[in-house]
Amino acid sequence: MVKIKLYNKKILRYFILCVLLIGAFPLYAQTTIKGKVVDKETNAPIDNVSVYISNSSNGTRSDADGNFTLVTRSQGQFELVFSIMGYTIKMVPVNTSQQTGFLNVALSSKSNDLPEVVLRTYIKDGWKVWGKQFLDQFIGSYPLSADCKILNPEVIHFQFKKLDSVLIAFANETILVENKKLGYVLHYDLSEFKYDFINGLIFFQGYPLFEDLKNSTSKKVLKKRMEIYEGSVMHFMRSLYTNKLRENNFEIRQMVKTINIGGKPIIIDGNTKYDNSHKVSFDFTSGLLSADSVAYGENENTAALFFKNFLQVTYTKKVAPAYYSRSYNANGQGIVSEITLINKKPLLIYSNGTYYEPTSLLLSGYWGWSEKIGYLLPFDFTPIKYK
Repeated sequence: MVKIKLYNKKILRYFILCVLLIGAFPLYAQTTIKGKVVDKETNAPIDNVSVYISNSSNGTRSDADGNFTLVTRSQGQFELVFSIMGYTIKMVPVNTSQQTGFLNVALSSKSNDLPEVVLRTYIKDGWKVWGKQFLDQFIGSYPLSADCKILNPEVIHFQFKKLDSVLIAFANETILVENKKLGYVLHYDLSEFKYDFINGLIFFQGYPLFEDLKNSTSKKVLKKRMEIYEGSVMHFMRSLYTNKLRENNFEIRQMVKTINIGGKPIIIDGNTKYDNSHKVSFDFTSGLLSADSVAYGENENTAALFFKNFLQVTYTKKVAPAYYSRSYNANGQGIVSEITLINKKPLLIYSNGTYYEPTSLLLSGYWGWSEKIGYLLPFDFTPIKYK
């Protein structure tokens, strides 16, 4: 899921809120989840339902009798997703620390056609009109989009609300995204996509399942996955969880941002609406911080992140890609991003890098540009060092 504040060419003010509706916890002993999927109205079994742990490479399908068996190493709480054309997507929370038992899942049917209210404002040739804009904000612009394409763009449709200048995208089937550079086909069940032109905000959310391509075991692909992982939000959250930010080449500093309105500086946060006519100033209110200055143990399996205003996060091991640096005047001194908690509540973090509530975290700077589908990795990704 994504919420974005647009930018101009001189000052990057590009905010992204990635809401992938994902699960939690580390990889340990295997857990077997069994159940049956039926039609809610008729109680008839439904076969070929896609059953998967959201934002992972772990999934299966129901058989002719509606039964399924899913074996996972994911531990703790996560979302189990049930998806098939003609039925409303259903999410079932699973917690492996509790007795799961046999899952009886009933899906509600829906028309294969788009709802009448949607059809009334449905944009003819919407992909031709809005496809590039959608790709830039969903997949990402070059080089995120290199070797990455949507295989079935015909399932994506658009509405445009002229009064509010809001573009809405929706899909009546699972979106298939082929990412050759990362060796995946991404099965993405899109729940929501909104592009607010007036306020420069983009928001999307959905449920991704990763399927390996034939090239997924090649050294080139594995090295690319590792390259994307290093310095990513997932890498940062895992480092924060283990209290190893500095060991993993992350630096954090607290900062305050202001804009000038009527000659007075106004402190802003992630909820503040402003356009490119406002010059944003910032001041650091701390030197380098340690992980335990902004995070603490919520319980034995969960860390919590809390801070006021903004955190600047720098990954010092590498610099941003040349295209990003040229486009957004990055200084080349490491990868620099900013985060803020728009709900002003602690963010819960789990050892595999997932966090809750994901809608609370607003990203800007490099992460605002990079944390899109084109650079998305599953949360069961295991880092491997290559020379």
